[in-house]
Amino acid sequence: MSQVRSWRPATLGLVADAMVQRRRTLVALQDEMDDAAPPSTWVSESRDAAVASHTTLRVSLADLVAEVAQVAAALDIAVDAVTRAQGELDEALGVASGNGFSVSTTGRVTDNRDTLTDVQEVADRRAIRDEIVDKIEQALRNAGHADTSLAAALRSAAGGVDGGTVSLAQAAATGTAGGQRGVLAPPTGGSDHDLNSWWEGLTEDEQASVISEHPEWIGNTDGIPAWARDDANRELIDDYRADLTGQLAAAQEAGDNGLAETLTEKLDGLDAVEDTLELGNRQLLMLDITGEDQLMAAIAYGDVDTADHVAVFTPGFTTTVAGDMAGYDSQMANLVEGAAAQSDKYGDGGTVAAVSWLGYEAPQWDNVLDPGSSVASRAPAEAGAGNLASFYNGIDASRDADPHLTALGHSYGSLTTGLALQEQTGVDDAILFGSPGIGTSHVEDLDVSDGHVYRLEARRDAVADVGGLGQFGIDPSYIDGMTGLSTEGGSIGGVDYGESVGHSDYLTRGSMSQHNMAAIVAGVPEQTVEGDTRGFGDILSWPLPWTY
Repeated sequence: MSQVRSWRPATLGLVADAMVQRRRTLVALQDEMDDAAPPSTWVSESRDAAVASHTTLRVSLADLVAEVAQVAAALDIAVDAVTRAQGELDEALGVASGNGFSVSTTGRVTDNRDTLTDVQEVADRRAIRDEIVDKIEQALRNAGHADTSLAAALRSAAGGVDGGTVSLAQAAATGTAGGQRGVLAPPTGGSDHDLNSWWEGLTEDEQASVISEHPEWIGNTDGIPAWARDDANRELIDDYRADLTGQLAAAQEAGDNGLAETLTEKLDGLDAVEDTLELGNRQLLMLDITGEDQLMAAIAYGDVDTADHVAVFTPGFTTTVAGDMAGYDSQMANLVEGAAAQSDKYGDGGTVAAVSWLGYEAPQWDNVLDPGSSVASRAPAEAGAGNLASFYNGIDASRDADPHLTALGHSYGSLTTGLALQEQTGVDDAILFGSPGIGTSHVEDLDVSDGHVYRLEARRDAVADVGGLGQFGIDPSYIDGMTGLSTEGGSIGGVDYGESVGHSDYLTRGSMSQHNMAAIVAGVPEQTVEGDTRGFGDILSWPLPWTY
């Protein structure tokens, strides 16, 4: 780390400028070279020797131009890359200093607060330390790539570059192209902050190159800005469609009707995704065709990169992209509208975005009896929880300033959400509704501040009523520390709100439950109406998988 910080990109820039000027001077010799060519009117035995001599000079000059242009381009890129790497190191050191950490010249990060006793505070300090370490590691990785790329370009130029025979300007173009460095691939197994540092360490041209040539690197990669993930995933849609169509033809030819049905469902899901994106003001933050049974996707309404308040909604049983993305997207658009209105009237006036996260294979009717994917099992939720936790973290990691982040989980999706929140996620508020259980019987197990976990249970919600199956945790209605929000009809400030009844009305526009959720998403919990609807799941002991 001390070596990288000692590098002098400004001095390197002076050398780059000098090489650019040398390149221009040499390219400007084109007219002189043309004028110096032996005239066609020269008829003599010595003309052949003159032509050979002139050709040798022209070729040598073209090679020299290409070599100088290659070095100039490589130096210019190195200046930018080293400056970026040093900036990343300075940023990491600033985060360390501002949070009471020290960093040695070798990069060792030490917490100077050694008297911590609170478990949550220890975990929070460890998370900050890990972020600092990630930033330092990626900055050094970017610096190393800059160093090796420049060294390779210099060695190549020293070994000779073929400038061609067309013109000195073309020789310069050839050399400039040779001076470009290859794009550094994302770190394998890197954290969200590692991946964000990698992305930010790329030049704008390199970022554009990744999106056009390697969109699969970033489309589903947490820690990458939403705009880039959106661009990358849109690039992949046609490729995915071609891939699935080819697989479908093969399955049909082989008579594999089950596989053909799955592939057809995935293709229908791609149609649903494209139809939703065509509505505008959407970002495609995830698109995955590799699921065993289902297409997975996440679409944001609003700009996740700039919104002050971001909500992530995870639905449950029977959810598919093909059948449900359009409806959930519409509900999120309505929620954003309601939250933005409350933010303007009662809050900070901040902007709002909401994500429909269908990023796991939700259990379906046809696998109720399969222990590995049944709605009566925790397995599907456990499989999705890690990805959901990473998605939450990635939103924070991709931005300079963390947004106010709210997790929304409905039905079986509340189990997936609850399990995800047992990891460190950066979530500020959690709303769990129509829930059969959240994966724990203690709100303290969730990585959410005290008083910021909310539940809603509507009248005659059969799923919430049978909550409390042992493997899901006790009925959320009886978990201490969760704030119950009303789903009943009522009037607030002269505005009437409807009652939510049953399992699927929580996000209905104009309902009290939607109003309450919008208030939490907007960061104005004082505008909520509390309620305490309780189910009878605690007196039931048998699983009823068909009701989830």
